[in-house]
Amino acid sequence: MSVMVAEKVYDYPWRRRIGLVTLGNLLVLLSVFSALYQLARGLLAANEGLIVWLRRTSWLRPLLDALSPLPQDLNLWMSEALGVLLWALVGLLIALVLLNAFPAVRVSSRGLLVAFSGSWLPVAWEDLQHIHVTGDASGQRFILLVIPAKRAKRLTGWHRLYGLLYGTTLRPAFFISSDIDGFDQLLNTILQENARVVRGIEGGQPLVVDEQRRSPLLGLLLRGESTSEAAPVAVNLPPTNQPDVVATLPRFSLVQTVTFGSAAVILLLALFHYRSYWDRALSLLFPAYRSNPAALWVSRDPVYKAIFESYQGVGVSLFGIAGRADLPAPFWLIIAAHIMLALAVIAGIAIVAAVPVVAVAGQQSLLIRYSRRLQGRRFSIVIPWTQIQACKVIDLGFGKQIAFVQSSRLPWFCRLCGLIVSGRWQPGVVLVGTMTNWADLIVRCAERLNHLPPIKETPRFQPAAFAPNLQLIGQPVATIKAMAVELAAGERSISSLLWAAARSMLLVSLPVGLMFSLPALIDGDRWPNMGMILGGLAFWLAGLLEWPLIVLISFLIHGNFTNEEDQARIFAFYPLVQMPRLLPMLLALVCLLINLPWLAALFWFGALAIAYWVTAALWVEVYEWDGSQAILGGLLPVIWNILVMLGFWLLR
Repeated sequence: MSVMVAEKVYDYPWRRRIGLVTLGNLLVLLSVFSALYQLARGLLAANEGLIVWLRRTSWLRPLLDALSPLPQDLNLWMSEALGVLLWALVGLLIALVLLNAFPAVRVSSRGLLVAFSGSWLPVAWEDLQHIHVTGDASGQRFILLVIPAKRAKRLTGWHRLYGLLYGTTLRPAFFISSDIDGFDQLLNTILQENARVVRGIEGGQPLVVDEQRRSPLLGLLLRGESTSEAAPVAVNLPPTNQPDVVATLPRFSLVQTVTFGSAAVILLLALFHYRSYWDRALSLLFPAYRSNPAALWVSRDPVYKAIFESYQGVGVSLFGIAGRADLPAPFWLIIAAHIMLALAVIAGIAIVAAVPVVAVAGQQSLLIRYSRRLQGRRFSIVIPWTQIQACKVIDLGFGKQIAFVQSSRLPWFCRLCGLIVSGRWQPGVVLVGTMTNWADLIVRCAERLNHLPPIKETPRFQPAAFAPNLQLIGQPVATIKAMAVELAAGERSISSLLWAAARSMLLVSLPVGLMFSLPALIDGDRWPNMGMILGGLAFWLAGLLEWPLIVLISFLIHGNFTNEEDQARIFAFYPLVQMPRLLPMLLALVCLLINLPWLAALFWFGALAIAYWVTAALWVEVYEWDGSQAILGGLLPVIWNILVMLGFWLLR
């Protein structure tokens, strides 16, 4: 007697489907909005009485302004409306395809249930006929096209689009990606259950898995996503009798308090600032709202005060005052409010995601959680040992240690942590040395990862890793000496070192440009314009100019240079030692987004303190300066950045 399979639902992590969901919902909103906008214009043009009523109703007058100018010829409007409605229909169809591209799959004793637009479509085990496979170059990620037999009529006509998109069939089919939770188990269940059922059917044909029927389009997408991932690892980790190691941050630890507290403060202040956008928009649209006690602060602003005096008892048009892009418009205020809130939420999530609260090192995987009590998949990430690219134990000095774990399984917002720690746009998290059972955790990570082959001749577990972006703060001179030894021992040419230095300086100076452009673009008090973007580029270039300027001044002060190779190495050194400034500058950017300029200035001064600290250590190492000469050398980037800061606040 065969054992029936237990029912189970396989779904995708929200971090894997958020892109398609966002794009699909955005298409729905735009399609519905464009259709309703066009239909409302035609309805008003055909009904003069409705126009009069809207003009007499003060709080609806902005709606009439937004729909104006109304069409004069209804026949011409009908042709235009038909085109808009057709495009809206196309948008809705594309949204339908995107939102259901990677459905949840439910396994039952009779077959599969495939999610589609809030319902489940059954596909019997015996009806599964073909699976076409497209994988990436590393063999880690796959997209399967599951094609039922022609006799199966349960899938919809829309499912033919997935076969067409894959490029191998016009029959109804559906996708399964390796990003789905429990992918291996799901695939094994499909194959085993299909074989079991087919054996009992006379003339039944088993499911055929065809790895030669690849999709060119999906292959390109997988290739783009997997360029930074590790090569496939066909290693069976040996079992261990040791129990799982559970490491937890102490309750109310300083690290946890800082990360969660910072994220909470950012979100609260962002919500408060979000409210200010709505106060401004509603005050412009509805004259009665201007006397609301909660919105009186808007009338104190000189720009809004002048607008309210010109529009007494009258609302401003939804799209602002015609011909005055330098004045606020309610529509852009509402859009900018949501952009600001989204950026603040991303910043808060990135801060929390950088430092897990719990780490569980098991036999086959490393589990990290962001809550002690909540253990759902939204608050935890399971990383198989084979998909950990690196686990670096870093000594920060003063007896403090951390472990930096890099893996492609981590969500995209962990890339900010990877950028700050390693200087690369790769996802990573930090495990703090104050965790309980820290030594046992490190031993287990070393034992598990040492069974796996290295990546590009670099071991996956590094017990004494070199991370200059962090170690420069606590041990600047020793870290710079180690960097000099590493550069001297390497086989990289001077030109490649200078290119790497240029990329680092581009990254270090980028926050200054974003601090000027991004808050100005989403301020809401004016429509975005090219001047805001060009201003950000100018400050970005000013930050880049620091590199050659400060190094050349140091050459003039030191003198006695005869070796061009030594000069080039100093040029290559300078941007690399400035990388620790990146974190406070990014925090300053977040503060400007949530309208805290004074706190942004404090973080900027913190970045200047770091610039002085690491630059003075650089001159001590390469020039052997000391005393007042080292102090003066450390002040060079500080003086330049103060000049940039003065120009920034004056122009902002």
